[in-house]
Amino acid sequence: MRIVVSLLLSLVPLAAQAKIDFQKQIAPLLVSRCIECHGPKEQKGDLRLDSRAFAFLEGEEDMWSIITKKPDESEFIYRIELPIDDEDIMPAKGEPLSKEQQALFRQWIKEGADWPAAGDKWIADELAAAVLPKITFELPEVSAEQTKGIDKAIAALRDKGIVVQQVAADTNAVEVNMSLLRDKVTDAELALLRPLAPVLVWLNASRTAVTDDGAKHLGALTQLRRLNVANTKIGDKGYSALVPLKQLEYLNAYGTALGDDGLAIVASLPKLQKLYAWQTKVSRDGVKAIKDHFARVEVDLGDYVEERLAAAKKEIAARAEREKPANKICPVTDKAIDVAHFVEHEGQRIAFCCPKCKAAFQKDPAKFAAKLPKKKGKKKKK
Repeated sequence: MRIVVSLLLSLVPLAAQAKIDFQKQIAPLLVSRCIECHGPKEQKGDLRLDSRAFAFLEGEEDMWSIITKKPDESEFIYRIELPIDDEDIMPAKGEPLSKEQQALFRQWIKEGADWPAAGDKWIADELAAAVLPKITFELPEVSAEQTKGIDKAIAALRDKGIVVQQVAADTNAVEVNMSLLRDKVTDAELALLRPLAPVLVWLNASRTAVTDDGAKHLGALTQLRRLNVANTKIGDKGYSALVPLKQLEYLNAYGTALGDDGLAIVASLPKLQKLYAWQTKVSRDGVKAIKDHFARVEVDLGDYVEERLAAAKKEIAARAEREKPANKICPVTDKAIDVAHFVEHEGQRIAFCCPKCKAAFQKDPAKFAAKLPKKKGKKKKK
């Protein structure tokens, strides 16, 4: 609503206004018409307009699109005033700016393009509001008696150092993070979660000491949407206890004993979308089998990570080989080389024992040519 009101204010005739108000008149136009192509996600033409620091980069004055007090020299003004059929017109999407909006930008620049810190904050808040929609969960009604039990359970969990907090201000949904306490969290701590079943939607029990025996407590948390039990001892027996979790959308089983049998069980959960199963007992054949029945479930085995690591290691080894000097002895003094001092000479890296030798070689390479190693693969002339 703020942006709508601000846009209406921006259309008040310029003759009836005092100095242009950036936050009320310019910032709303930047958010609604410019930042989609010139903001955090995309910077067409290397132009970014979501904060003053980006619009007026220090040391890059020659590249500024907005020249303060000089609208006729500003690329920004030139672009927004181009004809509608010109491919360089800004905004590139939607209708062109109206004559009133063009005049507003022109006047603002003519006055010095004032852009206060409060304007940066206003833009950031508007972008955050657009990116972070209201979080809602269809949770069951909670009775007064249940509320007392929830409050008591939260207090008990917090006394043990477990993080419990509301997901957002506009919902009574709760998230719990047990991972920070690691092996201090056991099946007994999982049991403390049961009273939170009507409101607990996100749970992180990764790296804890929970086991298959404690998984029955997880199965009681029927409002869970996200569950992280990575690097725990839970196996197929424990995962079979998750069958009641009809709302579960995300499961991180990385580094657990999940196998193909457990995979078939959790894949049958009606709302499950993503399952992380890297470094588990799940096989490619097991993934293929569930895909035939549950195409909606994306199973991440992490095999791409190993491929990337192997490729990275190969590239590092190749780079080290390319950067290795062709010689071990300095061609100037016949002393051992220091790899920090080198030159690239005729396709080879030649190293020296000191900077002085490097300089001497650069001055007259032919003088030391006889001491250089022969290039690999180069045939001798007959």
